[in-house]
Amino acid sequence: MLGYFLFSLLAITSFIPTFSEDPYQALTSLALFLVLAILSFPAKKNIADYNINNEAAPLVKSFVMRTLFSLSAINFIAIFLVKYDTNMPEGMTESMRVYPMIMHAVLGILPIVVLVRMSKKKIGS
Repeated sequence: MLGYFLFSLLAITSFIPTFSEDPYQALTSLALFLVLAILSFPAKKNIADYNINNEAAPLVKSFVMRTLFSLSAINFIAIFLVKYDTNMPEGMTESMRVYPMIMHAVLGILPIVVLVRMSKKKIGS
């Protein structure tokens, strides 16, 4: 989660200078990555370090699964933001847009892998 948080901070700081050029896209991108930063803010302890009783286990599992799905959805939306962004950095050609799109696809697929593995695993027994 720390990686997602640091990446969102990097993205937020890179969208601030483009606000004057295209304010709607900059606000959309800022909001998206601000939500990503909030969702992935690192905790002091890992959730596996806590003793969770059997009644609370399904609730915790549901919360973690929703968080992972949100991280995945944000990165899949970011693929389209990269594709249609009019304010790409200097020197970045149209064909180079595929690299950040692949990165967002990987960051979107990783939580889905965890989601699938977590949904198959029975928690609380």
